[in-house]
Amino acid sequence: MAKLKLAMLEAETAAQLTAIIIDYTHEEMMIVFQALEWEQQERIKTVWKTVS
Repeated sequence: MAKLKLAMLEAETAAQLTAIIIDYTHEEMMIVFQALEWEQQERIKTVWKTVS
């Protein structure tokens, strides 16, 4: 899960986040996401919003 956490935190674009989805299950991603600090979660949410 450390590799997933690092990939999520290093992602700078929605495309990079999307690429992570291919390698991990939704459950794995949610476990890691929920364990992140609030500020980290907000940064990922902001990056993800650029997809729409």
